[in-house]
Parts: sequence; structure tokens; C-alpha cells
Amino acid sequence: MQVARDDFEDRRERQRQGIDRARINGKYAGRQADTATHERIVALRTGGNSITRTAKLAGCSESQVKRVWAEHQRSEGSMRVGENAT
Repeated sequence: MQVARDDFEDRRERQRQGIDRARINGKYAGRQADTATHERIVALRTGGNSITRTAKLAGCSESQVKRVWAEHQRSEGSMRVGENAT
């Protein structure tokens, strides 16, 4: 049992090292965001839908709705701050 665990941990460590190396070389950017789903979530939430209803209509999880909505509100807030400064 311990041998299997050690092998698992070794593989995880090698994978992490490979990803780090690829990031340094600019060859790994991670998973790209689904902008269409994000836009749909923002539109549904802006329209007054609840988190649960938005998740059902957008075909995603409630946690994704919360994350995308929070990201949207942060970007809206920073845009307002930038507008006041000019």
C-alpha cells in the first residue's frame, strides 16, 4: 500500500515540475475560460435571476455562477473607479 502511495506522490511531483517548466517556457496557460457561458451568466444575473436559476439556465454549477458573478462585479467596480479618476 505504501509503495502505491509513494508512486502516486512521485507522479504528482513530476507532473507539477513539468507544468512549472512549461509555464516558464510559455507553453502552458491552463484551461481557457468559456466566455459564452460567462456572458450568459452575467446576462441572467443582471436580469434578476437567482444563483440557482441562473445555474440551471446556463447549464453550469452554482459555484461557477458565484465565481463568474463575483469576477464581473470586481471588474465593474474597477471600471467605475477608473472613470472617476479621469
